[in-house]
Amino acid sequence: MPEHDTSQVPSKPKAEQDQLTEEPKIYPVYVYERTCQDIFNFCLREAQRRPPREALGVILGFRRQWQGTKYVRVTDWATGQVESSMTYARFTPEGILEYRLALHDRYGSNPHTPRVIGLWHSHPFGGNPQFSSTDINTFFRTPFCAEGNVFFLIDPLSRFFKVYMLRRSSEKDVLRLERVEWCTYQPKVPTDTPPSEDAWDSEEGGSDRA
Repeated sequence: MPEHDTSQVPSKPKAEQDQLTEEPKIYPVYVYERTCQDIFNFCLREAQRRPPREALGVILGFRRQWQGTKYVRVTDWATGQVESSMTYARFTPEGILEYRLALHDRYGSNPHTPRVIGLWHSHPFGGNPQFSSTDINTFFRTPFCAEGNVFFLIDPLSRFFKVYMLRRSSEKDVLRLERVEWCTYQPKVPTDTPPSEDAWDSEEGGSDRA
């Protein structure tokens, strides 16, 4: 699968181009273009420190389905105080409280606001990034171990932006972390009644709720 180069975000998102066909392709993950760039730029700033630091944050969005096909729409992100080095990154207890308070201040307790549905993480080493065993163990722990949760793995120096999702195996009732196709999108102000989306939020990723 070709890597997504954030230096070349198309003027017309790929999702919109596909919708011009009779049978539009439904991607597993749609990322708001500004959110994609903001996360990437934050990771780049951390990578330019001496020594470079891994970065970490949470992903906000919605699980949805269209005509029976499930997908995720990523709309926002947040971070807090992180203990990090060249080999690991993890939230401090203060950092967890910090990003939760920031999200509450941003969205309040409205049930229709985006929810925490995963993590983004950087490996700023100028190569093809791969998850460590520590990363994977984090994904498979509460509150992030839920079907449909999304994880970004980024190397801002080599411009890798990989997207993964927890999916339930059809053969065995277990969750697997799979790399998936994705695209950026730009929200548009509706001019008429938009098509309805079915919510896919029966399994939320734990208690982290914006």
